[in-house]
Formats: sequence, structure tokens, C-alpha cells
Amino acid sequence: MAGMLLLSFCAYAQSFPVEENKEVLHSSMAGIGAANVLDTYLSPYNYTGTDLRVQRETMRMTKLWSGNVSHQSMIDVNAALNKNRTGSMDEYVGGVRYSHGWFYNFADGNVVNPLERSAARWNFAAGLAATAYLGGIYIDRGGNNPAQAKAEACVDASGMVAYDMRIGKHHLLWRYQLSVPLMGVAFSPRYGQSYYEAFGLGNYDRNVVFAHVGNMPSMRHRVTLDIPVKRHVLRVGYVGQCCQSTFNQLKYHSYTHDFMVGFTKYLYRR
Repeated sequence: MAGMLLLSFCAYAQSFPVEENKEVLHSSMAGIGAANVLDTYLSPYNYTGTDLRVQRETMRMTKLWSGNVSHQSMIDVNAALNKNRTGSMDEYVGGVRYSHGWFYNFADGNVVNPLERSAARWNFAAGLAATAYLGGIYIDRGGNNPAQAKAEACVDASGMVAYDMRIGKHHLLWRYQLSVPLMGVAFSPRYGQSYYEAFGLGNYDRNVVFAHVGNMPSMRHRVTLDIPVKRHVLRVGYVGQCCQSTFNQLKYHSYTHDFMVGFTKYLYRR
């Protein structure tokens, strides 16, 4: 039910009109970094290793609130290969996060392109986003529970700040975004419950839980710098994610730090 509501919410977002004569930002980045994962359903120990990440972002201004509301959609894909502290076991982690968010832009500028409407060097925006995540963890060992599925649908509070770094005649655009999950639903087996019991035998045991900041204290950071290079815009950045939860007596965390590089395009809609 929650998944259907989220899909409807995201589909409705696509129908929001774009304000005339406004630029639309498209950005693609790929990067590499470090990962630290703990899931006590699988193991009581941390696994650390290398994280790979790809992000695709679209931002645009809408006609809402006199054209002061921007819309952001983002897809975030990551995969990690980790090992335990002795190096004797491998852990494979992967997931996809999809989000739609609306942000009110304060003052006279906007965080989509601060150079478009205002000479202000600082621009701020804040709003809410609907996010969905689907992923999994697999440990190459024997046992009854070698894998764990991760699924959640949440409403996030999110804020952005953009700064126009002027170096001579050149403009470098710096952005920072922070997202914090407020509430939603998540899937979690109970301690000692196998997937065969839950799905094969149909022994449901509160496997869909209410998630909130108390049992899922998490945050995601994103810093980018857009650098004009002739007719192109190079984007470099950092993505740091601290995802934590305690559901059904099971503890989980995923800490990732990725350094990103890619390109940004501004499409002018008339």
C-alpha cells in the first residue's frame, strides 16, 4: 500500500508544469569511495571495502508559489564489495534510491541556477522529498541466512544552499544538500526469522515496520562544484551517506564516502 502511494506521488510530480523561460539542470556523476556496513541479521561484525556510485539528477523551476518552488528528481545507484576484518569472507552490497522533492527558494535567486534570476551570491532552498530504496546484502558463506533484503519508502526533510564563486569573469557554482528521513515504512525480518518462514510458510511477524527518526536516524550529504570548461560544465563532488536503523531487534548501518565526477547540462526551455 505504501509503495503504491509513493509511486502515485512520484507520477504526479512529473505533471508539474515548468515555468516559462527557465533552465532545467541535468547532471550525471560517477564515483568511488569507501563503505562500512553492519547488519546483525547476517553477522555481528562490520564489513569494510570499496563503494562504487552513480547519480543522475534533474532540477527545474515550477510555477508553484509565484515560481519560487523548484523540483528535483534523483536516482542514486551504489554497489560495494566488502570484507570482514580477517579478510576471510566477502560481502556484496547494492541498492537503488529514487527521490522526488520540492523546495521553496528563498530570496530572489534559485538553487537550480543562481545566475539566472539574481545577482545574489548565496541562495537557499528547503522542502520535502518522497524517497524509495530497494537493495540487498549477500555474504558468501554457509548458513541459513546468507542474504538480507533492504526496502523502505520515506518522506525526507531536505535543504540546499548554492554559492556563486566568482573568480574573475568565471562563475563556479557550489552546492550543498542535506537530506534527513522523517518517517515512512521499511521491511525487516525479526531476529532469528528466516526468509523461508516469512515467505515460504507465510509466517508474517511484523515485517513491515513504521520508520521514524527515532529508529532510523540517518542523513545524506551531497557537495558539488560546477566548473565551466569551454562549452561544457564539469561537476566534481562528494557524497556521504550515514544510513542507520534498529528494527525488530536488528541493528544496521551503512556508512559510505564517495568522491564523484561528471557533467552538468543546462537546457533552456522556451
